[in-house]
Amino acid sequence: MEKKKGNRVLMLRIMLGVCVAVFLASGYMLIRDYIETSRQQETFDQLNSRFAMEAQQAVMQQEPGVEPGEGEAAKKQRVSPQEWREQWERLAQERFQVYQSMKAENSDMIGWIRIQGTNIDYPVMQSPDRVDYYLHRDFYKNKSSYGTPYLSEVCRYEEPRTSLLISGHHMKNGSMFAALQNYTEQEFFEEHPYVQFDTMEEAGSYEVAAVIKLSASGDQSIWQQLLFPREGEDFGKAWERVKQEGFYDTGVELQEEDELLAMVTCEYTLRNGRILLIARRIV
Repeated sequence: MEKKKGNRVLMLRIMLGVCVAVFLASGYMLIRDYIETSRQQETFDQLNSRFAMEAQQAVMQQEPGVEPGEGEAAKKQRVSPQEWREQWERLAQERFQVYQSMKAENSDMIGWIRIQGTNIDYPVMQSPDRVDYYLHRDFYKNKSSYGTPYLSEVCRYEEPRTSLLISGHHMKNGSMFAALQNYTEQEFFEEHPYVQFDTMEEAGSYEVAAVIKLSASGDQSIWQQLLFPREGEDFGKAWERVKQEGFYDTGVELQEEDELLAMVTCEYTLRNGRILLIARRIV
């Protein structure tokens, strides 16, 4: 009898020890994740602050009387493609000065992507010899669950240019490319119809043409034929298929000669789901 009682006490102590260990391990992981998330967000906040500050300083040095905030790339209301180009090109030279200073710190930086009025405002990297290298690396090549937006290794942004496919994580705190999820609503598209992607040499403005949801483990031909057509494939048919899968009609029509940019991130209503935004260059 005493032996059974002793065994029960021992089992209770073991179970208690296991519970305490699990609790401590969970607490440690939560604290670690919080610290890592804060550090990663701080890295991008510093980059964005530096970008904004240096660009404003350059403007004020070259254009006396220009106040910070003037010359913003776009307003919340929709403007015409021509107005968008004129607004964004005002600060072109100043932005490129900042890009070059940042590229001196990491030669993998190839440009900057921004959607006015969203959290998407990040450097873009490319490491052609290392597949998905920046999927889990920050700007300084440190390991990071945020990663850094990056151009696919199969793309070329210099002449002869290919279509551009830029990937970014969908973070639950709304950072990185999480805002792409909002493009499932037409109202959001109408308020944010343009994407700005500058390379190190030139500014580039794009208008959103289609937004679709797909499974990464499913049929990829719907967008691959559009972005990276092989010889003999019909661009028009590929575009019609994409339009049919789109959440709404954007009113934008693509032509085979258009320069295309696509942004992709995870989508959580599908298994292995993705949100894909396709835009065409307007300048």
